[in-house]
Amino acid sequence: MHGIYIAGIFSKQTTLTREKSSTDHLCSALLSPMSDETPKPDIPKPNIPKPSIPAPNLTRRDSAPPVSAVETGAMEPRAQKAEELTEEEEVAPVAESILHKRIIGGIIDYAISLGIYFLAAMILPDFLGKVAWALQIGYMLTRDALPFLKGQSLGKKAMSLRAVTSDGEPLTNNWQASIIRNIPFAIPILPIVEVIILYTRENDPKTGLRLGDDFANTKVVVSEE
Repeated sequence: MHGIYIAGIFSKQTTLTREKSSTDHLCSALLSPMSDETPKPDIPKPNIPKPSIPAPNLTRRDSAPPVSAVETGAMEPRAQKAEELTEEEEVAPVAESILHKRIIGGIIDYAISLGIYFLAAMILPDFLGKVAWALQIGYMLTRDALPFLKGQSLGKKAMSLRAVTSDGEPLTNNWQASIIRNIPFAIPILPIVEVIILYTRENDPKTGLRLGDDFANTKVVVSEE
C-alpha cells in the first residue's frame, strides 16, 4: 500500500517536472532575439518609364522679313530730336562767335570815339572843349545809322557785323533806332552791364540781345558783304 502511494507521488513529480521544462523552453524561445539570418522579403523595384521629351526643331521657317523701324516711322521722333540737337549745337558756336566779335567791335568803336575826342580837343579852342565831348558821344549814339557805312559802325564793319531791325532791315539813316540801342554806352557803368547781359543770355531765347536791342527792337547779324 505504501509502495503504490510512493509510486503515485513520484509519477506526479515527474509530470510536473516535464511541464515545467516545456514551459521554460517556450519562454526562452519567446524571449530570445530574432536571428540575423532571418531572410528579408524580396520586394521588386517599380518599373517607371522615362518621360519622352521631343527634340527641339531648330530648322528655320520661311517667314516674312521684319519691318524695319524706319519704315514704320518709329525712328522719326528720334531722328527729329537728333536733328534739333544738331541745329542747337550749330547755333551755339555761331552765337558765341558773334558775341566775341561784338565785344571786339565795341572796343574798336570806343577807341575811335576817343580818337575823335582828342582830335577835336586839339583842333578846337579851349572854350569849345565840350564840342569834342559831344562829337565823341554823337559817334557812339549814331554809329549804326551812318549812311556812308551802310548802317554799320566802323567796329562792326571791321568784324563783318551789321545792326538790323528785328525784321532784318539795316539801320541806315534810322537815327532813332541807332540812338536808342546805343544810349547805354553813353552812361557810365552800363557798358559793363551790357556785356554781362550778353554773356548771361548765351543759352537764352534772347541770345545775342542786350538791353539796347530790347529797347530799340534790333539785333546784330553777320554781314554778307
